[in-house]
Amino acid sequence: MKEKLNLSLENIKKDLIFLAHEVEDSIFKALKAVEKQDRKLAEEVLALNEKIDLQEVNIENQILSLLVLQQPVAVDLRFMVGALKMNSDLERIGDHAVNIAHLAIKLLGESYIKPLKDIPVMGKIARSMLHDAVHAFINQNADLAREVCSRDDEVDNLYRQVKEEVLEVLDKKKDKIEQGFNLINVAHELERVADLTTNLGEEVVYMREAKIIRHGLG
Repeated sequence: MKEKLNLSLENIKKDLIFLAHEVEDSIFKALKAVEKQDRKLAEEVLALNEKIDLQEVNIENQILSLLVLQQPVAVDLRFMVGALKMNSDLERIGDHAVNIAHLAIKLLGESYIKPLKDIPVMGKIARSMLHDAVHAFINQNADLAREVCSRDDEVDNLYRQVKEEVLEVLDKKKDKIEQGFNLINVAHELERVADLTTNLGEEVVYMREAKIIRHGLG
């Protein structure tokens, strides 16, 4: 029975890693679609979202079935609860990639009102956070997970900077208000990606140490 449970948990772990890589790819393509004003890349992100949604439902069903059919010990139960939360957060990150792709399509065909300097940096940090959160999960590395969480403030600061700079430009270019707010929304989507990736780090700490560190706890 324990051997069967271990195999099922390993399959869930593999599926979560696959889902995380799909989500990371979506974020990368959505950002490139904004930077390069590339409709094809944006549409690839939209097409991939259905696959991500199906994978999320499949993983949730696997976990819930195990919780009902098995009697997991504490460490396995923590893994399942953490994996269930991670699964939901990854799907939500995928939704933010879709939102960025839609914004990329809205931004097609216009010269940007300011150089896209901070937004790509935000994207790079958010993606590195996601990448490292996945590695923290694979290796059950709570120290790396905590380090991922610590990077969220950097993304928050860049988001505030983007808002301030865009609003300053719009004060002089009022005919570009729609584009300006679309760019602010791209930055906001990335800020939410970083928040959700911080959740992933917190979930790894919970799996590994049975500590809840969100809200400054733990």
